[in-house]
Amino acid sequence: MSNVNLINYSTREFTTKGEMDSYIRKQDEIFTPEITEIFINAGMLRRVVTQIWNKEGTFRVGILFEYQDQNAFKKCQSLLEKHYLPNLKDYNTKVIGSRGIVVHEFISEKFT
Repeated sequence: MSNVNLINYSTREFTTKGEMDSYIRKQDEIFTPEITEIFINAGMLRRVVTQIWNKEGTFRVGILFEYQDQNAFKKCQSLLEKHYLPNLKDYNTKVIGSRGIVVHEFISEKFT
């Protein structure tokens, strides 16, 4: 595999539905087009936030970050500390993160 992408997947669990909803609404305020461009230039390929709804009684989101490579991941860590983490100081959350590399994928062109 010549083009290995690095993936970071985290879940963030909130204490209330209101906090989770606030976090979801805040995404466009945090990741403005200008901030997004900074991350893209540093090597971030993709960022996705999902609301995890199949766990009754929990208020959880999943956050996927996809980077070009390890170097891009390192560059983006300082950007996350500067542009993202300060926006989370008012949330009381539990975060569980995982990192990996893409070893298999398929992409449907049927719906693109």
